[in-house]
Amino acid sequence: MTPREVRVSLPGRAYSVWVGADLLGRAHELIPLPEGAEIAAVVADANAAALHAERLESGLAAWGVRVERFVLPPGEGSKTLATIEALLRWLAATGAHRGDLVVALGGGVAGDIAGLAAALYARGVALAQVPTTVVGQVDAAIGGKCGVNLPEGKNLAGAFHQPVAVLADTSTLATLPDADFAAGLAEVVKHGLIDDGGILGMLEEGAVAIRSRDREVLGDLIARAAAVKARVVEADETERGARAFLNYGHTLAHALETLGGYRTWRHGEAVAVGMMFAAYLAPALGLADRVAAHARALEALDLPTGGASAPYEEIYALWMRDKKYRRGMRFVVLEDLGRPRLASGIADAHLRAAYEAVR
Repeated sequence: MTPREVRVSLPGRAYSVWVGADLLGRAHELIPLPEGAEIAAVVADANAAALHAERLESGLAAWGVRVERFVLPPGEGSKTLATIEALLRWLAATGAHRGDLVVALGGGVAGDIAGLAAALYARGVALAQVPTTVVGQVDAAIGGKCGVNLPEGKNLAGAFHQPVAVLADTSTLATLPDADFAAGLAEVVKHGLIDDGGILGMLEEGAVAIRSRDREVLGDLIARAAAVKARVVEADETERGARAFLNYGHTLAHALETLGGYRTWRHGEAVAVGMMFAAYLAPALGLADRVAAHARALEALDLPTGGASAPYEEIYALWMRDKKYRRGMRFVVLEDLGRPRLASGIADAHLRAAYEAVR
């Protein structure tokens, strides 16, 4: 089957997102090998490595290069500067050079860690993203954002390092636990809310096929959601304006994750609650009331619409360290479906009331 291609067109470094089933073994066909490369360094979380690394590495080995593997403990707890140092030293011990290729295999955590290490090693080596989760395939692996967490907050140390290609093999989604698969769909809902309303219809009308992981339906959905991310990245590569809209729901989500020690909340579940918070906030700002539309899309996919339990004061303190802070906290809200905007100077009473609505 011919994979779907979504292009990310950036000045001097356009690349393709390939979406389809059974693509890992075709890595040598779909990922451009840097000229003179001798090593393909696969960076994979332990779960993805056990399930998918051999097929990917077989595909990469068809180039005739040496394929090496670095395995990360799964989960957000791996996103630390200590992990980056260990990976950089491993690359050096492996004999990697600037002309070689780093390949991220797994979810957003593997992509973040491999991406940041690739940006730093030898002042920048080529990176290919091979995401095996929904959130990775529609969002995290596209656009070059990579980073790790600090005790003070999520993704506070990072860089922009665009990949040479993204290989979104939808076959890998069959191996995800049901809760992780559902959580990843929160990012698809987000893309529907901020840009492509047709995605919301696909999610609601095709919820049964999506939850059963129908390959054809998933391929269409992921390609369409990936195209949203590509459009936003093309318009604002380094998040100076419109790209901040991709953080819809994430301001509260990151605070919830941080307070939970990155163990209490799945990222997508926290984003779902964060989008509901933003939906409750919008009418207080004189914007459209689309709370019901948010709840309908999330509930169709078994995603939460509430459940935050941390005290508001602790949430607020983390907001003050959020990446969108600029002489005050800014929040992504919707003027209406498909019309996101940044809002600042919001009264504390409105923020508190919207937070209470998702508790």
